Amino acid sequence: MNDEIEVLLHRVARLEAKEAVLSTLNRYLYSLDTGFGDDIIDCYTEDAILDVPNFPGAGGDDLHFEGRAEIAPLYAPYAEATPGIRGGHHSANVAVNIADDLESADLSAYFMTSTPNGVQGGRYEGTMRLEADGSWRWVYLAITSAWGWTATNFETVSEPVGLEYSPFGGRHVAYTQPVV
Repeated sequence: MNDEIEVLLHRVARLEAKEAVLSTLNRYLYSLDTGFGDDIIDCYTEDAILDVPNFPGAGGDDLHFEGRAEIAPLYAPYAEATPGIRGGHHSANVAVNIADDLESADLSAYFMTSTPNGVQGGRYEGTMRLEADGSWRWVYLAITSAWGWTATNFETVSEPVGLEYSPFGGRHVAYTQPVV
């Protein structure tokens, strides 16, 4: 019976780890869409590697960054705007594989981003690591832009709104501290 309990406890721990990895992915995406730059960067380990093949803003060039300090400037434009509820990053077909030792996880997902005048899509593929503080963070991430287009003639039907409309201050409910 003890072996069965040990197997069950390990399975539960893997499920909890998977949920935490998914939460980090969601925090990353949500922070991109609301302009919380520090939260974006906190999704990476200090020694993380980020590869961005076919980056749209770089004329199709491939970008490579090593370490949080090198990665941070890529996300600076997200943090420079006033935080608001803008939306735009969508993920689908998310797959997570937690290592047996519960210390790392591989993740892949399709993504689509939208802006007021365009749309693009591709894949997130990477590895997260469980850090000493109990947080899961990207140790390696590749963001591959696979397709996209810009509309030259469009009509804006709504503008981004400020955080005053959010009961959680624009932060995802999962990342708010409960009031005790």
